[in-house]
Amino acid sequence: MSRPTEPQKKEELLERCLAVAIEVGALDTSINAIAKRIGTSGRMLVYHFGSKQELERQIIGLLETRLREKLWSFQGVSLEGADCLSQPLLEMWRHLTSQEMHGLLKLTMELNQRAIQGDSETQRFLEQESQKWVDSLFNLTNDKTTALSLFHLFQGAILDFLTTGNAQRGQQTIQAFTETLR
Repeated sequence: MSRPTEPQKKEELLERCLAVAIEVGALDTSINAIAKRIGTSGRMLVYHFGSKQELERQIIGLLETRLREKLWSFQGVSLEGADCLSQPLLEMWRHLTSQEMHGLLKLTMELNQRAIQGDSETQRFLEQESQKWVDSLFNLTNDKTTALSLFHLFQGAILDFLTTGNAQRGQQTIQAFTETLR
């Protein structure tokens, strides 16, 4: 009979694994390589998580939580009219393009790649996350069409930023879009 895992140790390992995934910007590292980077053994990770797939699933779940914590702190802002919309969106953009967020963004792009390649679990995860983004943007804008348009604008701007490093172009696009809402 195997002994039960220690929840605190497992949580600590998961946090460290997420930090490595963010640093590397990818999940497709072997369990032994992950273990080495966080100063433990592959055997210890398997003991706590059962498999690399389960470890990845839990890392992705923690990633979802971290993204929401970082990006939706302005969600409670009450807006009246399009004039007020530009500022929180530009602040969100500045935060998204900060050095702190770069690994998180790269990691989400890896998830998009997995979904494109047909990974159904990742597709479901991204569909749920996309809906949460759209819902949060709806709470900010009170308009479904605007929320969906902003979601797609941010997706494209993030992809452009990650591939070119040009954050200013995304900022200009957000400003131009909010101008059209006036």
